[in-house]
Amino acid sequence: MGEYLIIDGYNVINAWKDFAQLRQENLEHARELLVAGVAEYAAFKGYRAVVVFDAQEVAGAAASEKIHGIDVVFTDEGETADSWIERRAYELRRVQAKVFVVTSDYAEQINILGAGAYRISSREFHEQYYKTKKEIAERLHVPRRALNRNELGGRVSGHVLAHLEKLRREKS
Repeated sequence: MGEYLIIDGYNVINAWKDFAQLRQENLEHARELLVAGVAEYAAFKGYRAVVVFDAQEVAGAAASEKIHGIDVVFTDEGETADSWIERRAYELRRVQAKVFVVTSDYAEQINILGAGAYRISSREFHEQYYKTKKEIAERLHVPRRALNRNELGGRVSGHVLAHLEKLRREKS
């Protein structure tokens, strides 16, 4: 059946310092960045991932879509992410799937453990996420400076970078 990673999206966004400023300015962009990061993490680890956002921040009917290969769920206006996650964890455990749930909500963690799933706090997931990001970079031989920045130097090979540097110096 596989291993599932279910993430309480707003819980993670509100817990990670990485999103502190961004969530105030543009919550949609924070959601997009979280989904992209989870997609990369899940692909590397081999998880089937689901990121759940509840209606606390987005009004309307429930919606689900596949983005970057993971399921992104917006619960119905009257439903919390917690209740959706609990229900899905119970369903997956009935078919013997291994389920990991990322949330720092204590009550949710107790319910998840009762369902037979594993809980990962948002802080623990943050640590795992960045450790995995470093591992991905090492496997791809990407320089460390490229982990959190979008620089050209982090995406081109060494000889191309050296040639570009030579051209830059000649133009000066």
